[in-house]
Amino acid sequence: MNHEMFMLLWNGGLHKAPITENPHNILDVGTGTGIWAVDIAEKFPSAEVVGVDLSPIQPKWVPTNCRFEIDDVEREWTFNENLFDLIHCRNISQSISDWPKLLKNIYRCTAPGGFVEVCEAGLYPHSDDGTLELDNPLLPFFDLLKTAMIKLGRPPVDGPIMAQQLRRAGFKDVHVTKVKQPWAPWPKDKRLKQLGAIALLQGETGYRAYGLAAFTRVLEMETAAAEKICDDASAAHHNPRYHVYNYVYSVYGRKPTEDGA
Repeated sequence: MNHEMFMLLWNGGLHKAPITENPHNILDVGTGTGIWAVDIAEKFPSAEVVGVDLSPIQPKWVPTNCRFEIDDVEREWTFNENLFDLIHCRNISQSISDWPKLLKNIYRCTAPGGFVEVCEAGLYPHSDDGTLELDNPLLPFFDLLKTAMIKLGRPPVDGPIMAQQLRRAGFKDVHVTKVKQPWAPWPKDKRLKQLGAIALLQGETGYRAYGLAAFTRVLEMETAAAEKICDDASAAHHNPRYHVYNYVYSVYGRKPTEDGA
């Protein structure tokens, strides 16, 4: 569902970085189910696509130019330097403790003239019509989740933060795309309404999935109290009176060529 949401956010595109028509090597960091890696392999049959993740949950039947490896991307990389025309990262911010180290490895393994693209969803809800009031149960849920992530050393990121990190790593021509992602099918626009419907479906299980471990293990809350916060937030998410959205960011940058261009 999340992959489909990104496809809708990017108007059917798999990436924002302007990579060449015939890339040779593509890496998907934190590939998860591998769905993005499979789709990009089908889009570029001339490219060798590698998806890396901690969990072996990827499918067995994949395009011949796609493969998956189990590895921890926060350790030292074994890929050759100057190899990948595109390194893609999506929804990994809550798993990364050392972004400078990760981006150092990404920069080393990106081919001169190649791109890195990082896509992340903003952690906090917004509303433009005043329906997100201060007593909304969504607010304490995300306040606590942010507190837990900071305590873990994995603070939330946004477009400007990611852009700064890419520039510090050495990437040039850094671009930021910022779009709104509705949490329910309240928009009139057909595409945004479809996005909101998927987000609403995710909200049925997403709050406990993201919140329970963070609240009980990191913030040491009682289980019953943590469950109530998650369930109250889920109920608010499903309240049609609330016109809520968050921001989603795509940030890409280019590794300079050997002559510095």
